[in-house]
Amino acid sequence: MKETLNFPRAKTRREIANELGMSYHTLYRKLKKNGIELPSGLVNPENVKKIYAALGYPLPIKLN
Repeated sequence: MKETLNFPRAKTRREIANELGMSYHTLYRKLKKNGIELPSGLVNPENVKKIYAALGYPLPIKLN
């Protein structure tokens, strides 16, 4: 049976960019364009949700 998992956790900007299929620099530009300012360090789950709401959600990962 295949299932998807969605653990709310802090992520790096590069990790979020990879999930959305873009480079780190493109993510930075899109965040700036959408008025999303983030504190330095890891992106907390609340801000991750904010980014996904603005830029789109990544495709779920299927497990075997």
